[in-house]
Amino acid sequence: LKLPLSLPLSLSLLLTLSLTAQTLTTSNLPIVVINTFGATIPDEPKITASMKIVDNGAGQINHINGPFNAYDGQIGIELRGSSSQGYEKKPYSIETRDANGEDLSVPLLGMPEESDWAFIAPLNDKTLMRDVIMHAYARAALPWSPRTRYCEVVINGDYKGVYALIET
Repeated sequence: LKLPLSLPLSLSLLLTLSLTAQTLTTSNLPIVVINTFGATIPDEPKITASMKIVDNGAGQINHINGPFNAYDGQIGIELRGSSSQGYEKKPYSIETRDANGEDLSVPLLGMPEESDWAFIAPLNDKTLMRDVIMHAYARAALPWSPRTRYCEVVINGDYKGVYALIET
């Protein structure tokens, strides 16, 4: 069996592209930048970190180095979930905090004030939409269901991908 010359080259290029880290410079989604100051994010307890969000509004381009106009403050962060912690794309639980490390309720990305939030990693959902759509349907039929908002997440300078920020 002789493979066409272009097939091994194509496979090599595909593998190279899939193993190369992605960088983020701009997005039409809000950009969330988290800095843990070198600490590894544990399962428990939450560690102190900083979170900054660039959100210029619907239809506007957000730049990774743009003004942090949607949030710029402290958070507590830990891994979220059980079996999902073993996935390559980790889910996170955060709480917004004041300068003293106490819970601080703030509105994030157009959602009402709250201090507890989650970044859902839609790794097994290639459409990135199942959780978000189900919550939208639930909000239409039930008195309360969590609101969600897509965003790009960068942790310690490493682009993690598209997440859904969700009320907990």
